[in-house]
Amino acid sequence: MPVEGKEAGFPSQFGRYTLVQRLATGGMAEVFKAKIVSAHGFEKLLVIKRILPNLAADKTFVSMFIDEAKLTAQLVHPKIVQVTDFGEEKGQYFIALEYVEGSDGLGLLRAAAQKHVRLPVPICMFIAAEVLDALDYAHNAKDGDGRSMHLVHRDISPSNVFIARRGDVKLGDFGIAHAQERESKTQAGTLKGKYGYMSPEQVTGGDLDGRSDIFAVGIVLAEMLMGKRLFTAPNDLDVLLMVRDGRLERWDKYGKDMPPRLDAIVRKALAKGLDERFQTAAEFRDALEDLQFHFGMRVGPPDLGSFMADLFDPGPDALTRLNEGARRWEIKEASPQPPPGPVTPPPVPRVSLIAPAEPDARPPGRQVSKTPPTVEVTTALDDAFAGAVSLVGLDQYEKPDLEDAPVWPAGPLGGPPGNLLATPEPAHSPEPPRSYESARSLERRRMPSYPGPDDGSANHLLTLDGMPDHASGTGPGISGGGEAAAPAIPEGTAPDNSGDLSLISPMRAIADLAVAADTGLLRFCKQGQYKDVYLVRGAPESVNSNMTGDRFGEYLVTRGFLRSADLERALIESPHFGGKFGEALVGLGFMRPLDVFRLLSQHVRERVMELFTWTEGSYDYYRGLRNPMEAFPLGLSSFEILGAGVVALSYDFLVDHFETLMDFHPRAMPNPRVNPEAFRLGPTPREVLGLLDGSLTLRDWASRFASPDELLTFYRTLYLLVETSMAQFE
Repeated sequence: MPVEGKEAGFPSQFGRYTLVQRLATGGMAEVFKAKIVSAHGFEKLLVIKRILPNLAADKTFVSMFIDEAKLTAQLVHPKIVQVTDFGEEKGQYFIALEYVEGSDGLGLLRAAAQKHVRLPVPICMFIAAEVLDALDYAHNAKDGDGRSMHLVHRDISPSNVFIARRGDVKLGDFGIAHAQERESKTQAGTLKGKYGYMSPEQVTGGDLDGRSDIFAVGIVLAEMLMGKRLFTAPNDLDVLLMVRDGRLERWDKYGKDMPPRLDAIVRKALAKGLDERFQTAAEFRDALEDLQFHFGMRVGPPDLGSFMADLFDPGPDALTRLNEGARRWEIKEASPQPPPGPVTPPPVPRVSLIAPAEPDARPPGRQVSKTPPTVEVTTALDDAFAGAVSLVGLDQYEKPDLEDAPVWPAGPLGGPPGNLLATPEPAHSPEPPRSYESARSLERRRMPSYPGPDDGSANHLLTLDGMPDHASGTGPGISGGGEAAAPAIPEGTAPDNSGDLSLISPMRAIADLAVAADTGLLRFCKQGQYKDVYLVRGAPESVNSNMTGDRFGEYLVTRGFLRSADLERALIESPHFGGKFGEALVGLGFMRPLDVFRLLSQHVRERVMELFTWTEGSYDYYRGLRNPMEAFPLGLSSFEILGAGVVALSYDFLVDHFETLMDFHPRAMPNPRVNPEAFRLGPTPREVLGLLDGSLTLRDWASRFASPDELLTFYRTLYLLVETSMAQFE
């Protein structure tokens, strides 16, 4: 029988280290509390992070693990968990790390919930400032040759903030951190951070810098102040939408009693726009420390250590001391009035970063577990957050639904027994299939009629919440499993605008509606082919089509993100997931929520971009006509799509287009109606716009470029400027 509180098989020897206790097992490594014993009774506790045996032969994982060790070893700072050793023992690579005896941020939140207390505001500010001090060092770290490492942590969350018994705060787990010169490049599909702690640009697959970590610290700070999750929803896809849109409804509700100056700091850290946030970790840290000085609250490690001792003390007097401490740390500036700051955006599609050209998804052929990535925490944390009343006036705590929350073993403070650098992933098997009728028959039964030459290839019916099935296009959804879709255009409805694509390009038609922020249906027709682009405030919401290749399911299969067998299984099982095909993909373990989110956005984006090569056919625009099925909000920007689309245009296409215009003079329009930076093409559009004074013909311009690449860049930029009515030929 194993001894109570100990795992069978421990202690055990691992090279020169003695493994005392298993702390956690994650998807890549297992973590142990260990000690090293030397001469004359020398003994030191530490943490061993060891690659899982089943991954020891995987060169990719081994390379990532080695990268982590080499990267973290270069970060020498008192507020970063230090690497003490790295090596290989009998084919298993390991990292030895500093042991932090105490708790992590997640354990702190749990203990506060169990005691029905709210973390004091100055304590929360101090913890956040210490993390920011560590990030300020990491963001500016240099390698051995003195070159900037351009490091971004990318996984800031309560479980990676470690608090020692005496109150020292340390940031750990740089396992998915990104450095510019990192040898092992992150594979497409690798999870980069927990969904509820990502930044908007991280969700959409944009380029990351230190400001992404600043957003994550803002989340952690807000959650410590509220005692609640900031971004939480019934499913991961909704969480991703909340993060992407920077929706702060929960902070509006549960953080309304915060001092106005602190509220302004939190909102600035959580600004969706990169330029609206704190630009450096040091700037964020200094703002918090200046505000502490304004409050007259001087907080240090001893204060945090004393608070933790009372928080984790099971004795009857601890609660009394916490009450007294709450009065001591109370801030007098809390205002009952609504706090100043930006208004939380409504949950509608808004301009956002576009998903990357190479979506972040699992590589083709990679075997995926049939275990869904969603996690259900069934520990005392569930009960602790249910109906608990704060001692300092918070109305009610709620279960925080902290994903990947481990079951903490009993440590000396009631929290984790040391430094946890990996989190377990509890298994949750999907409901077994109840029906195995032919997926193709099910698809045919769901196919609606569509005005086109081939009803069998119609692509108009989608499932709930915009998660498309194999028969679907790219965004909206209906509740009926086998019901036919409502007609896209009501009979007898006349278009508000029409055009010939040989005279007015699809790019110009979309640009005009984007500038006007118009909402409606833009239908393109060519030789019996149809593409319906639904716009909301000028941005594509969804694309429906009667073209077989436009189906989302086939897109996933042809791009290698999904196997045909998995597609048919998901199609069959989608009724058991509320008719939501996307949730079926996630629930069956075929794809991660982040992959579905990004790939759906990428699919719509590419379907729109394909229109830019249409030089014949027609278009009709129906103002105010909305998709009859609820659409999944993608947050795309028409201007970014226009920029990406023009880059995809070939040299031959542009030469043919400009052939009859070579002796005309391109001139910039006064007061351009679009900010050139909105196309996300760097400085080139603005530079070219500034050069077009009408003095040279297009032939003169073409003769000025020494290389074909330069000429191609000029042609693409000129085409974009002319088709968006920012320049014209005279």
